Amino acid sequence: MSKLLNILYRQGVTLAVLLTISGCASTSTFSAYPNKIKPLISSLSSRVPIDLSEHLLSESKSNDLILYNMERGRFAQVTGISDISMSGFNTSMEKIRENDEKALISASGIGAGFAATMVNDNAIPYEGDGYERVLLHHYQALNYLKKKDLEGAGVEVRRANAEQMDAMKRFEKDIDKAQEEAEKKKVRSNSRIDSQYAQMDEIAGRVKNSFQNAYTFYVSGFIYELLQQPNDAYIDYKKALEIYPENRYVQKDVLRLAAKLEMREDLEELNRRFPIKSLLTDSKTDVNTGEILVLFEEGFVPQKREVKIPIPISRGGLISIAFPVYKEKWSVQVPLQIFNNNELIGSTDPICDIRALAVKALKEKAPVIATRQIVRAIAKAAAAAAAKQNLGELGQLAVSVWNLVSENADLRSWLTLPANAQILRATLPVGDYKLALQHPMTLGTTYVDVKITTGGKSVLQVVRTGQQIYSSVTQF
Repeated sequence: MSKLLNILYRQGVTLAVLLTISGCASTSTFSAYPNKIKPLISSLSSRVPIDLSEHLLSESKSNDLILYNMERGRFAQVTGISDISMSGFNTSMEKIRENDEKALISASGIGAGFAATMVNDNAIPYEGDGYERVLLHHYQALNYLKKKDLEGAGVEVRRANAEQMDAMKRFEKDIDKAQEEAEKKKVRSNSRIDSQYAQMDEIAGRVKNSFQNAYTFYVSGFIYELLQQPNDAYIDYKKALEIYPENRYVQKDVLRLAAKLEMREDLEELNRRFPIKSLLTDSKTDVNTGEILVLFEEGFVPQKREVKIPIPISRGGLISIAFPVYKEKWSVQVPLQIFNNNELIGSTDPICDIRALAVKALKEKAPVIATRQIVRAIAKAAAAAAAKQNLGELGQLAVSVWNLVSENADLRSWLTLPANAQILRATLPVGDYKLALQHPMTLGTTYVDVKITTGGKSVLQVVRTGQQIYSSVTQF
């Protein structure tokens, strides 16, 4: 017994040292990540304040700092602490750039791979899914917009658009690497894993891929209009329309700019697809009107759940495979209604289902995750067999227990993101307004003061978290 305990102790110390040296001791290696973010979500949903100068400070400097700083940045943005939000987002972006510029093979990368094989996927430092990286620049652009720094906002939307292209390349590269690894290790797909991911097909099928979203392209187009760059705005509005053609506000803006820029061929095609009357004659702006753009975000993205499958191995013992899935019940996207003196100005239209992006991202990574799971199961089975050979049945039992305990699914993702995004764009007479915001999931009516100026544009950002409404107005 003492010999077994000494061996297990030495193995545990060795693993801990390897994790530390490799920089892979993730804060979620042995604990579920969503538990760390519960206080932020609870605070946003209840308006019970959290002191960000202290909360998640150590985590925001850990090997998962990309993710924790995105969470802190989003929380600060919703609650109106722009400087902390911008700082958090900048920290995440700088680390992402640093990681992307690293050599393909590094000491930390080797350590992460070893730790993931011997423990679980949480040992790999979090680098952000493609949709998260895009939204990171998207929300930083909105931070600059609140400060009326149009140049800064323009830089961020250009980075967001570049990220949408880069994410596709990374995805293809990761799939190729997974296939090579599977062939090298002679790994075959596991039907029990495949069946779990197949349950998400309906939701994942709502989006073409997880790398592009119409919300970011639309905000990009709007910022280009503020920068007096109508051609660039038109290009991004068209991209938004291609991804989310059902949105009536996107339809109108594409038609409006097509007419303004005299895109005759595009106009003919657009009029066939979207026969919206009176738009083409509305080329002159009334000197006594201005515009309001409402960016409405509601709820929170779903959290991943763990599925753990124990697999018996030859000559006794168990190997556990744990992997993440989404099992949420999907509610409909409910619009926000905007009133002025009890008169309906309009309702928001969905432009991006961020829940679907998250599910699609996990589906896209399923082959990579499954390959790692099976490779890890093989490695752990070999360790159990070696323990039995050297230490007998008791040694095999001890290693099997360790394998079961250490196998935890990677549940990390950006959890303070909204479930979906919607927009409303309207032209209003010049004046001061006290707009009423109504949504069936909130308590009562929220009122917001908005000033409409001649030819000006006002941006009203609204975030619903549970029954709470957060809002801010920026005027241009």
